[in-house]
Amino acid sequence: MLGRTVLENSTSSVKTAGLQVSQVRYRRTLAYPFYSKAGNIPPTRKGRKQTVFKRLMDQFLGPKNYKGDYYLNKYAYPKTNHTTNYIDPRNERGNALLEPLSEFDVSSDDIAESGRGRNRHTLQPFPLNSNCFTNLQVSNETKVQIVNDILLNKVPSQQVALKYGLKIQRIEAILKLREIEEDWEQKGLIKGDLKRLSNTLYKMFPLYNPEKNAENLTEIPIPRETLQSRFLTIAESEPFGPVDAAKEFNLEPAAVTLERLSEGGEHSSHHDAAKKSKSDGSFIATMHEGEKYAFKFTPVKVGKVGYRYGKVFRDNRKDRKIAYDAAGNKYYPLE
Repeated sequence: MLGRTVLENSTSSVKTAGLQVSQVRYRRTLAYPFYSKAGNIPPTRKGRKQTVFKRLMDQFLGPKNYKGDYYLNKYAYPKTNHTTNYIDPRNERGNALLEPLSEFDVSSDDIAESGRGRNRHTLQPFPLNSNCFTNLQVSNETKVQIVNDILLNKVPSQQVALKYGLKIQRIEAILKLREIEEDWEQKGLIKGDLKRLSNTLYKMFPLYNPEKNAENLTEIPIPRETLQSRFLTIAESEPFGPVDAAKEFNLEPAAVTLERLSEGGEHSSHHDAAKKSKSDGSFIATMHEGEKYAFKFTPVKVGKVGYRYGKVFRDNRKDRKIAYDAAGNKYYPLE
């Protein structure tokens, strides 16, 4: 009875003159690729019973060699000429072989001449996301030149950034990674597997060319405060410009931001002067023999130390104070 009831609920039939129409609910449609039409489905190999998905997978992978590698598949081995090798299903149409094996396989030249699909940038890993691109890596020779210019020749990081077209943050990262690499070499932490992995990844990704791919050194990062809209009521005759908007968002002027980005960094020409001028009076006490910890003393104001001992902090009480920020969001101020 239960099986009969389920069958009657899931299938309903209507009889007409000489015809019987059945309606099946919850019918599922298999997700066949867009190129798997009747004339493009490859035949089964070696007389085996295979589904359409298994045949398409065998067509994509290709044959194996005695090692078990798909030697004819162009994605089987990593690139060694600093070029990307991303899967392009629109242009490949399920054929990723270097050489066609049968009449159902298409060579790379035929795929290029077919004109199907749209042209994709070589640095675009995802076909449907045209805003995502692979970043370019700095060559080992350029890294050595940057390290020599800053550490040996004592060139400020601002001049090095203009010379190679790289941002100061990236130059500081190169110096920091070089310092870590030298530390690992002294400790013997760089093994053979790590070297092989580094060399393989280095050959897979494209290299940075200062003449073609120079970075925008005047680019200002978008502040997080400007991602949300704010509404302000002002008089019609009251002037309101970009400076007033920056004050409303509590943002510093663009000139100050650019100066801070260009002068920042451990190896900049302004680093030593800023370090001396921003001395806050803190010091570290001398450590005696047998002590495990070093104590750092910093002058602070009484109101900024924290909560006093014994003060009750209940955030669920009814008489808690409520305040609103410039955007109109409610928050609970500290008492």
